[in-house]
Amino acid sequence: MHDVAPATWTRCASLLKAMSEVAPVPFTLLVVPNYHRQGDRVPDWYEQALREHLARGDELALHGYAHQDEAPLPRTPRQWWRRRIMTAAEGEFSALDTSAARNRLSAGLGWCRQHGWPVEGFVAPAWLLSPGTWQALENLPLSYTTTATGFHLLHPRRSVDMPAIAYSTRSRARLGLSLAWHGLRPLPRAPGVRIALHPDDAGQPAVIRQLQGLLESLLRSRMALTKRAFAAALLGRRPPQAAAGAPAGDKAPYAGSTSASESVASVAPRAEPASTSLG
Repeated sequence: MHDVAPATWTRCASLLKAMSEVAPVPFTLLVVPNYHRQGDRVPDWYEQALREHLARGDELALHGYAHQDEAPLPRTPRQWWRRRIMTAAEGEFSALDTSAARNRLSAGLGWCRQHGWPVEGFVAPAWLLSPGTWQALENLPLSYTTTATGFHLLHPRRSVDMPAIAYSTRSRARLGLSLAWHGLRPLPRAPGVRIALHPDDAGQPAVIRQLQGLLESLLRSRMALTKRAFAAALLGRRPPQAAAGAPAGDKAPYAGSTSASESVASVAPRAEPASTSLG
């Protein structure tokens, strides 16, 4: 679940409930400490909600600090398109140097520690990581990050294909194209698949119905995992626990995964999964 913050929580909770109606899958909640610079105070009701999710086995991951692109203005048409049009100026880490990226990541991790929330992963807003951000991640206590098409272990560096299923709802045209695209395309056959939920999806009944159908289809051959569990499986730490609704039988323990939050639906990571060099 992207963009988790007090200001978005009502919509986030609605989406999480809708996906849980399909099966009690685990979620990775991507929290934003100071969403759109509205302040980093944590209301009691919000803290309680996140603690309840942690208690049920869900994961919290860091999703930037402010979820706004506050770097110097784009200089080229391509940069403008990428940072202003495609991402609505929310690609916070798309153009940061190493120092600026490290400062924001450290501030976000400190905020999580202050509230006693364990965090192992980082997902950049809009999945955009500048070269400086990749460099900053080298020396921080985070085990993974993701891009739009991949899952990346950080220590040691290792990447596997993991496309994200996401919807664009900012305009009627984008919504229609998203529904058509996901309604017609075959399900990805990569080692992992993520269902990337966004708060604005909650206001689109057609998107919710399609997301529920996609999750149901993925769970026929995959197991639902949090990102943290997927990272642990790649590192060989422990086999992840199957979520209710995952297929039983003689399949490998994590053959087929879906995690909603971003929900990771993934085929079992192989000993040497196909890797990509992204970012």
